[in-house]
Amino acid sequence: MKQLIAVVLVLTMAVGTNLAADNSKPIQKAGSTALMFDLGGLANLAAGNYQGGVGFKYYISNGFAVRAAVGFGMTSTTTKNQADPIPTTQESESKYTAMNFTIAPGIQYNVATSAAVVAYVGAQISYSMGSQKRTGNANNFNVSFTKDHEYKESTSTFGGAVFVGVEWFAWDNISLAGEYRFSFSTTSGTADSKNATTSESTDAPSSTAFGLNSGNAANLTLCVYF
Repeated sequence: MKQLIAVVLVLTMAVGTNLAADNSKPIQKAGSTALMFDLGGLANLAAGNYQGGVGFKYYISNGFAVRAAVGFGMTSTTTKNQADPIPTTQESESKYTAMNFTIAPGIQYNVATSAAVVAYVGAQISYSMGSQKRTGNANNFNVSFTKDHEYKESTSTFGGAVFVGVEWFAWDNISLAGEYRFSFSTTSGTADSKNATTSESTDAPSSTAFGLNSGNAANLTLCVYF
């Protein structure tokens, strides 16, 4: 899929902007749907996750769309205790698990259209959460096999943004978009430590950030309409 997208984009740039404008029309009618990808740069074309997940856009009326990114991930690593025999104070294995979830719904309103280019404004909110846990260690995530020991960290991030951008329909059903966002986010979390006799929970450092920046690290968003 990535190779196909790369070929299409190269062909698009080869024919030039004028030809694209003649042959491609903006798609913004009610019922139109698109998958969205972060574009990893023109020097090394690669379609990646949109805002950390699967991105999509749906026009609920002409020129007015809802869009969202939804992501989820989970990992688990088990390390076996190589001691032989295993001491009674140790576990036979130490397990590390991590989970993350993100969702970023938003709205987009197209304010102007010129040939194959659409200008738009919009807003979005976001929420992400993550957790990590290590068994066999009550202090950090390093591998350890101490019996009845466990360490866990959990974080939550809330955010919001308003944005302005342009979308160029470089080919039929395929567009490239760039946008600026004024965004705000706040992050908080907890760290839980447990051993055989006690448990302790502390608040992790919280942080707040806001500013004006480009929409994503790739600077361009690839949309494929169907």
